[in-house]
Amino acid sequence: MTKTPASSSSPVGLHFDPLVTLAATLESQKGVYALLIGSGASTAVGIPTGWGVVEALVRKLSLASQTEIVDEDWEAWWAANSKGEELGYSTLIESIAPTAASRRALMSSFFEPSDEDRADGLKVPGVAHEAIAKLVARGAIRVIVTTNFDRLLEQAIEAEGIFPQVIASESSVRGMEPLQHASVTIVKLHGDYGSLDQRNTETELSSYEPGMTALLERILDEYGLVISGWSGDWDRALATAIERTASRRYPLYWTVRGRVSDLAKRVTARSGSQIIPSTTAETFFPDLLSRVEAVSSLAETPASLEVKLARLRRALPDPVRHLEVRDLFVAELGALSLWASEREPVTAYNDPPGADAEYETLYSKFEPLFRLYLQGVALDRDRQHSDLWVWVLQQALNVRKAPNGPFVAWWDNLQHYPAFMLLRVGIMAAVSTRHEDVIVRLLTEPRWASPSIQQGVELPGREVLHLRTVLNDELNQDLPRWVTGRPLYPSSRLVRTQLQGLAIELEGQTRATKLLDRVEYRFALGHLLPRSESEYLKNPAGGDFLGSFPFHDGQDFMEVTDDFLALGDTRQWMREGETKEAFAARILHLDEFLKGLRRDF
Repeated sequence: MTKTPASSSSPVGLHFDPLVTLAATLESQKGVYALLIGSGASTAVGIPTGWGVVEALVRKLSLASQTEIVDEDWEAWWAANSKGEELGYSTLIESIAPTAASRRALMSSFFEPSDEDRADGLKVPGVAHEAIAKLVARGAIRVIVTTNFDRLLEQAIEAEGIFPQVIASESSVRGMEPLQHASVTIVKLHGDYGSLDQRNTETELSSYEPGMTALLERILDEYGLVISGWSGDWDRALATAIERTASRRYPLYWTVRGRVSDLAKRVTARSGSQIIPSTTAETFFPDLLSRVEAVSSLAETPASLEVKLARLRRALPDPVRHLEVRDLFVAELGALSLWASEREPVTAYNDPPGADAEYETLYSKFEPLFRLYLQGVALDRDRQHSDLWVWVLQQALNVRKAPNGPFVAWWDNLQHYPAFMLLRVGIMAAVSTRHEDVIVRLLTEPRWASPSIQQGVELPGREVLHLRTVLNDELNQDLPRWVTGRPLYPSSRLVRTQLQGLAIELEGQTRATKLLDRVEYRFALGHLLPRSESEYLKNPAGGDFLGSFPFHDGQDFMEVTDDFLALGDTRQWMREGETKEAFAARILHLDEFLKGLRRDF
């Protein structure tokens, strides 16, 4: 991740540029963010604001009536010459151009480019519109709300080969395709310049019709929101709707060029919302697009990954092709080492949105390695490659470097996130194939010595890659992804969420949760494997699996324990010379310990 300066609106100590977080989220959670685009996106290419059109039309009327506008006060002129009619877009157009043809001709000069305009790059889609269109083409954006009358967004998106659904009136709401089914929907809250339904005046902007109101409220409730080119000073109905959204499912990002409006301050004061200062639409959206493309480059294309998986499946059982299997992992580990060497330090001691984005970025970047490891361990039926699985995990442990800047524990510990996930993926595959000996080897053989503390003292990988060593529970309780409340075991919930797809890949949808429970229990069992006789039971981590197995009248962890005892060869977990009775007593001790960790959900 490229180091970028913190925004001036961020609390003291925050490091993550909101653009970094937003770009990672747009790529990993495609379609969950909507854009709110104001006039700032179009004025840069010569399109007037709606109120600018009204002003120009009043001047046309004053010239036609040969009455002078005094002191440039065109609103006063209208009040004196309009016979009491309210100043508004529709009233003006009907006064100047009563027929459809004349209205079209009148409005074309404001919104449609002449040859000269085109030559000057005016009244045509600008860099902001084009960047938005490319985000739409990537699937990152599927809903756009705008207060603009022009059609520049439509034109830019159509140039990408996508034809948007445009909702510009109450009647179009009633016949619209559902948001989740449309490739992209543009909601033009104030109407389109080609009709008489535009909203301009304070009265017109104070409310929307019922259908449009319901659609807007649904978007604000169900989608994250990125606001650009809109201050919120005049559109009372829209401002009220945004403030009325009591809780957001996803964060809100509000870009501002100069003064931060009072509305923006109130809305972004909520948890998970941020102001991105000193930026315009024409700089913000191209920058955002480039960051999304950079994040995307971290993830392997499915076709390329499938080729590697196919090579692995063919080579794995062939003893002549063992080096080919190893080379597949060497290539992935090279990318891991490069990532670790280029990683920048941060200064944010508490940044849940940044951490959330980093988890998604890291998982996407190293998913090819995780999937290759999963399939390799699972398909190694005769355990010809067990040495390789231990070696790969050891290499992943070794990539961690000493901090080269301010020490921020949660960020520095994430250097071990790839190894942390590899260990879980390997155990998941071994549990699925009932290879308890592979699990024990992965938990006991890799070792690591910190380059900065206790130099020379090696620790077992299972301790270095402990759930609470690599991940920070306190930080993870406040991740934006938790939309239904803070989980009791947030780090466990995070890991299970990220591993869910791999668990389904191994054992199907209905058995995936059970498989993840078994994996967490194996980590608890790992603490029965001390590195010395003096260390008996050291800090087994509580996790979501603790809530999956009920305790009844002191029966402890009977279900999960019986599952373990019945699943495979438990001798791999016994000490040399240990009797079955002694081993059973240690299992009972562990169950009692875990029972003490369990809390009612």
